[in-house]
Amino acid sequence: MKNIYLNAGTINKVFNELETSFKGVLNSNNNEFKLALDSNLIKGNIDGVTFINGITSIQASITFSDETLLSIEPLSKSSILFAYCTEGSVKHSFGISGHKSILRKHHSAVVTSTRSINTILHFQKNIPVKLSLIKVETEEAAHANSSLISQLKKTFLHREPNYSYQGLQNLKIAEKFEQLDDVTSHGMIGHTIKKEILQSILALEIEDNTDNLIKMSRAIKRSTLNQINELKKIPNFIKNYAVETLYSKVINSKNRIIFK
Repeated sequence: MKNIYLNAGTINKVFNELETSFKGVLNSNNNEFKLALDSNLIKGNIDGVTFINGITSIQASITFSDETLLSIEPLSKSSILFAYCTEGSVKHSFGISGHKSILRKHHSAVVTSTRSINTILHFQKNIPVKLSLIKVETEEAAHANSSLISQLKKTFLHREPNYSYQGLQNLKIAEKFEQLDDVTSHGMIGHTIKKEILQSILALEIEDNTDNLIKMSRAIKRSTLNQINELKKIPNFIKNYAVETLYSKVINSKNRIIFK
C-alpha cells in the first residue's frame, strides 16, 4: 500500500507536487499542463487546464502498480469538486477511516467540504483508471457573480459539512468529456473550446442534481400520500369488520335457534 499526500493550492503547485511525487516529466504553457508518468509505481498521463473564471480541469489516465491512497488537503469552503470516471473505478472517502463510496465507470460525483479533513482517493492495483476532475472556486473567481457560478453555489454549497453526491450514469456528460478529449486546437482557440465544453458539463451537473432532488422530493411526497391514504382506509376497514362480525354473530345466533 502506497500513501501519497497532495497539498491543495494553485494548479501550478498541484502539478509541481505531482511531478515530484510520481517522478514524472512536466510540460506547461499558457495555463495548460501535461505530465507524463512512467515509474515503478504509476504509468500514464495527467493533463490540466485552468481558466480565469475559477474553473480548473484535470484529466488523468493512469495505472498504479500497487494499492495507492492519494490524500488531498481539505477543499476550501467555497470550492466544489466534480469527478467523472470513464474507465475503471475509484473509491472516495473523507479521511482514511471515513465512509467509502465508489465512483464507477460513466458515473459522476460531487464533493464539497466545510471541515478540515482530507479527501482520500483509493486506487486499486493494476487497474487502468481514467478520471476527470473539475474544481470550481466560487468566491475567488474573477466572475464569482456570473450566472453559472451563482447556480453552482445555490445547488451544491451550504449542505452537509462534508457533502458527497453520487450521480447516475449520464450519457450527455460522457459525450461532453469525449469532446474534451478530442480537442486538438492549441492556443486561445483550444482554450476557448475547452472552457465552453467544461461550462456545458457543469450546467449538466446542475440539471442532473436538480432533477434528482425533484424526483426524490416527489417520491417522498408520493410515499407520504400513500401512507395517508392507507391510514384513511383503516376506519372503513374497522367499520366493515365490525359490521361483518356483528352480522356473522346474528346469523349464527339465528341458526342455533332454528336447529334447537
